[in-house]
Amino acid sequence: MVGALARLGAIGAILSLGVALNMAQQDAPGAFACGAAGPYDFDTYEPEKYDQVYSRSIELATAGRAINGVYTVTSTAETVDLRFQGLTKGPRTARTTNLDKTLTIPPTIFKAIAWIESDWQSASTSVPYGGVGKSLRSFDCGYGIGQITSTMGNATGNATARQALIGTHFLYNIAEGVRILAEKWNSAPKFRPIAGNGDPSALEDWYFAIWSYNGFAFINHPLNPVFDPLRGEAWSCGNPAAPNADYTRGSFTYPEKVYGCMKNPPVRNNAKLWQAQVFDMPHFADERVAKAFDPKNYLDCSEADFANGCPLMDYPTTIPELKVVTHKDTTPPDPSATAAAFLGDPRLTYAGPTAVSLTGYADGTSTTSTVTVTNAGAGLGPYRIRTSVPWIRVHHPNDGLDRSLDGGVVVGADMEVVIQAPTASRPRIAQKGYASTLVIALAPGLMPPGQSTGKVWIEPLAGGGGVYEISVTGNNTAAAAKYRSFLPGLASGN
Repeated sequence: MVGALARLGAIGAILSLGVALNMAQQDAPGAFACGAAGPYDFDTYEPEKYDQVYSRSIELATAGRAINGVYTVTSTAETVDLRFQGLTKGPRTARTTNLDKTLTIPPTIFKAIAWIESDWQSASTSVPYGGVGKSLRSFDCGYGIGQITSTMGNATGNATARQALIGTHFLYNIAEGVRILAEKWNSAPKFRPIAGNGDPSALEDWYFAIWSYNGFAFINHPLNPVFDPLRGEAWSCGNPAAPNADYTRGSFTYPEKVYGCMKNPPVRNNAKLWQAQVFDMPHFADERVAKAFDPKNYLDCSEADFANGCPLMDYPTTIPELKVVTHKDTTPPDPSATAAAFLGDPRLTYAGPTAVSLTGYADGTSTTSTVTVTNAGAGLGPYRIRTSVPWIRVHHPNDGLDRSLDGGVVVGADMEVVIQAPTASRPRIAQKGYASTLVIALAPGLMPPGQSTGKVWIEPLAGGGGVYEISVTGNNTAAAAKYRSFLPGLASGN
């Protein structure tokens, strides 16, 4: 209660000064919009034993052991590097400058972040666990389990190899989320304040990096007056036994949600998803902490575009006289774990024509052609789809006319893929592997009248298999076709 009363007194002072009211409703900045060409549309695989798979994947990624190499797409000369970059450490006056890959992220931090972001989902809720279907995508184009928005905007109409990997494969998505969190940590002290001594092994010292994962905005300031000062230090994460369980998720700032879930792990399949962690939240009863979180410090730093990293917001996480100390993550390391089980050894093959002639009609439909993509190897085979013109659409047989697929996954026969989730009234149905059937079609409303030509490329993003190229001749027969001009290489939005 001392912390709540101290916070309440601080908020009263804020309101009397009128410092933060104009900022109280600011949300996380929308710095990463979907892009002018609209959001990308990906398929992904949702592991059936997601609790085990995602837990192990996050532990590998935060230890820098998820992605060990650089992938090069030879057809487009793209290089994709999703390796863990390492961390800096130390207080503002003695911060290291070199990235050290032996310094790692406490895994429970990202486990809780991923839970807050997606409830540990890679695919949309319509996809069964163990199945393949649409990737989870938020309104602001956050993709997958880590809800990655950074660099995911669509400016050209064709996804980059990096974007497609992040949107289609959970391990690459997690690896990118961990890289983003590390980037937020490493942005101190140039653009972010430092908690404690800047010790990466201390859970408390990650406070500002966690805040920044959601956007370093005032909506996540603990003294924002839109939040009840008596809400408690952190969210219950849905635990009904927590002291503040009557406060909803929206009653807390982003760091309070993440730390709350670290303390109160969700329970699935009769087990906690991770070990409960012990830590101290910012101790507002200490004058130095209360002064650091004075919203004027944040406001002044924000107006300066966070240059110099908000030094007045630095605060101690170790206060011996109050018996406040830092804590380490208690997750036991598993040095034998490797990413090979999640990456597999995919080998893509294709079946279908390499040249097609299609006809578009006034009602928006067209004739179609079909290509099947199969993984003749093992594990998950992510692939990307590119088109040279916006009037070529690629989708699955049962998709609506508005879908245009940018990438997906095919599964080797070594894995089971669930096609019907079990319920009280129906059994689980699964099959060995998963091949992707792709329909090549036209979007007549985006075509000029008469005949036009274009191309489709389907290419693997991991493992083996060449690029499959399809030449498309489209004939728009609509007598009053609504022709819309387009730029070469600009594909349709999804």
